[in-house]
Amino acid sequence: MTDPGDSPAPEVPPIEQPYHYRRQELVEPDWRRLPGWRDVTAAQWHDAQWQRAHCVRNARQLRAVTGGGLDEKFYDDLAEDQEHMATMAMLVTPQMLNTMAPETAADSQGYGDAFQADPIRRYMIPVRSDRDPRWPSHPLSSRDSLHEAEMWVVEGLTSRYPTKVLAELVSTCPQYCGHCTRMDLVGGSTAQVDKQRLRLRPADRQEAILGHLRRTPGVRDVVVSGGDVANVPWPRLESFLMRLLEIDSVRDIRLASKAWWDCPSTGSSRRWWPASRGSPGSPRSGASTWPSTPTPTTPGR
Repeated sequence: MTDPGDSPAPEVPPIEQPYHYRRQELVEPDWRRLPGWRDVTAAQWHDAQWQRAHCVRNARQLRAVTGGGLDEKFYDDLAEDQEHMATMAMLVTPQMLNTMAPETAADSQGYGDAFQADPIRRYMIPVRSDRDPRWPSHPLSSRDSLHEAEMWVVEGLTSRYPTKVLAELVSTCPQYCGHCTRMDLVGGSTAQVDKQRLRLRPADRQEAILGHLRRTPGVRDVVVSGGDVANVPWPRLESFLMRLLEIDSVRDIRLASKAWWDCPSTGSSRRWWPASRGSPGSPRSGASTWPSTPTPTTPGR
């Protein structure tokens, strides 16, 4: 017990935070600051099909979008990483690429440095110089770091816990993160990783998953993922979910998708969201969407 006469503990100086958080209005950067998209209309930009069709998949396409904004040193760095280190193929949606160096026009002098330093660029388009020379990846990283495929009870259904399962319906995503922990399955093969393939037909895989869940009433929580459920054709996804809802023992169903932030137009696309489920953004549909009347901003204005 502390004696009342003891002197108070010395004050500890505040720790300087490494990152200063700023509150600012979230406004979509003007895509027209990038040479390859100067003639893209707002209607095109906010169409999910246009976004999917114009994803950046390689250095040639990145050059076409950024013009001369990135120097050869960057492309050499990118090629070095893709040849020797990359575990994921490059696939970046226009809306995600547009968030990199958002306040700098591609034809301005500082664009290359801003793009190189951008945290989202490091996340989506890693280059060799980003990696620590000694630890280029996590020391325990492996093809299947979370051992999900080892725990398949049927193809695509990971059963790690008694009451929870992970259902992988598809092995692709709208875009590929450079650090993906499902690198063994997701996306196209790279120089470093010859990807595992789902062997069953999608309909047969879904039926096998549902059959196991019907026989296993202890499972209450199902995470539906992949890949990304946004890449599952809607009629196929709806059919799976409706049959999943018919299993009385399943009480929680979670859809795992990053599509609403890497391609926000997905949620507002009439081609993706069926009329039978209500309008996008309505209480019935539960979807959040990009504003219908965006206000692009141009750097320097």
